[in-house]
Amino acid sequence: MKNREPLIQVFCKAPVLGKVKTRLIQEMGKRRALDLYLQMFERLMAEFTPGTLNTELWISPDKDHAFFEPYAFARFQQAGPDLGGRMSTALRDGLNRYESVILVGTDLPLINRSYIEQAVSALKTHDVVLGPAEDGGYGLVGVNAKTPDMFSDIDWGTERVLSQTCARLNRDRLDYGLLPLIW
Repeated sequence: MKNREPLIQVFCKAPVLGKVKTRLIQEMGKRRALDLYLQMFERLMAEFTPGTLNTELWISPDKDHAFFEPYAFARFQQAGPDLGGRMSTALRDGLNRYESVILVGTDLPLINRSYIEQAVSALKTHDVVLGPAEDGGYGLVGVNAKTPDMFSDIDWGTERVLSQTCARLNRDRLDYGLLPLIW
């Protein structure tokens, strides 16, 4: 029997110098980009007290990185050929165990517990919920239905991510809701 409480999956990277916030390295340098990543990760993790929400860490590239040892959350390795494949794998795994799953990234400062609770509420009336970002992507995706190829052939890292994903959801006749825009 599936757990009726929602599962929160936090997509994150092992904090390796030069491997996180790579699009910011040119502007900030590797050390400042890593420091920013660590601050955003810590801020998001402060929203989750072990035992209050079912939370898992989905980590790339190394789920056994020593940085994650102090966190009392189950850790899983991201797997898939691209971001869409990795998200699809994680969500599918979660839906095998939970009735609904909410996946969040660590790099949007406005994703907090209140925003996640809005997603939990929206999933009561929608198959899918997205937390759109100003850059044309999204930092949260919640599902309570199988999403066959919601993430395939998406131009990841572009301003078209949200519109392409919504087009897939429309094509597959999945009812979806959008949360307030975040930056």
